[in-house]
Amino acid sequence: MFKFVKNEKKYHEFIRNLRNDERVQKELFDNSSFVTEEQQKEYMKKYNDNFYICLRDKKAVGYIRQIDGEIALSVNPDYWNQGVGTFMINEIMKVHPECFSKVKPDNHSSKRAFEKAGFKVKYYIMGR
Repeated sequence: MFKFVKNEKKYHEFIRNLRNDERVQKELFDNSSFVTEEQQKEYMKKYNDNFYICLRDKKAVGYIRQIDGEIALSVNPDYWNQGVGTFMINEIMKVHPECFSKVKPDNHSSKRAFEKAGFKVKYYIMGR
C-alpha cells in the first residue's frame, strides 16, 4: 500500500508545497512562515538526508523528517485519516529508534498517529 523512500531532489518541491498548504499550516507545531523556493533550496542543502517520503501508487503523499532526534511529519490533506502518518512514524523509528516529537495539544490527528505507533505523552510545555 505505502512505500517509504529516502528524500531526493525531485521531492523538494512536494515538501515545500505541502509545508505551505494552509490546511497543513494550522496543524504544524511551527507554523510561523511561508517557505520560499530559495529558503527550501538552502534548507535541503543541509537537511535533505533527514527526510523520508511516503509514496502511494508511486505518488508522494507525505513526508517525515528527523533532526536532532525530533520527528516532524506532514501528510497531504487528501490522504488524512488513511494511516499515512502512523506508517511513516513506524518506518522512521526503524531507522532512528530514539526519536521523539512535539505535538500541539489540539492536533488530534497527529496525537492519534503517534499513539498508534506506540508513543506516550511525557511532557506538557506551557506557554502564553
